[in-house]
Amino acid sequence: MQRDDTDRRIGYLALAIATCAAGALAVLPGLASATPGAPGIDDTTPSADVDLAALQLTSAEASPIVKWPSDPPLDLTVYKTATSPIAGAASTSDAQCASAVYAGLDKTYDGSGYTGLNYQELTGFGSKNSYSVISVASSYNDEHAAANMVANTIQNWTDCGRKKVTGDLSGSTQTRTVNNVVSTTDDIYLVNNITDDGGACSHAMTSQGNVVVEVSACRSNIGLVKQSLQLANKMLVKLP
Repeated sequence: MQRDDTDRRIGYLALAIATCAAGALAVLPGLASATPGAPGIDDTTPSADVDLAALQLTSAEASPIVKWPSDPPLDLTVYKTATSPIAGAASTSDAQCASAVYAGLDKTYDGSGYTGLNYQELTGFGSKNSYSVISVASSYNDEHAAANMVANTIQNWTDCGRKKVTGDLSGSTQTRTVNNVVSTTDDIYLVNNITDDGGACSHAMTSQGNVVVEVSACRSNIGLVKQSLQLANKMLVKLP
């Protein structure tokens, strides 16, 4: 009888040891999962949030590019800011092509999948010319989504070549004609000739990483051509 009790105690002890060992093995994967880079663990770092406002143009950056040489030093001041697209495409004479004429428009960004947007308008006056620089920075889930946004815009703006758009989204009713559309696989710029004051706007869009920038730079009397793309690139170089 005593031997039977001893054997039973030995059996219980062996069972307890086996149970503890199994429990320790069950815990090990959990410990490993807390270690960065452990097998089977998704340690992908999400894209860092971009401070879109920090990409915006300053007067010092934009003025030398848009100023007519005979005008005195130009001081551009912030006229308007927004964190969502500007409504009004439907109120123009051509809602489809309004996006090729006005920067930051709802028609351009609706359905694009943007995750953030920052809009800024700078204005200023020279001795004979008035100036406006609208810049828009928008972010997307990844660089592919940003590139798709630019590709779609290139197609849309190209289709609007030679089209006239009348609207009052710039503060007064204007008729602008879409001209000189130039694009690569990565960017596009065009000229909007303004019928009313003889000036023109240079309008561009490009991207880097998951950020898309759009710029429309306007000058009365004697217009602009490619300056908007220069300004857009000035925004992109600020990316970390």
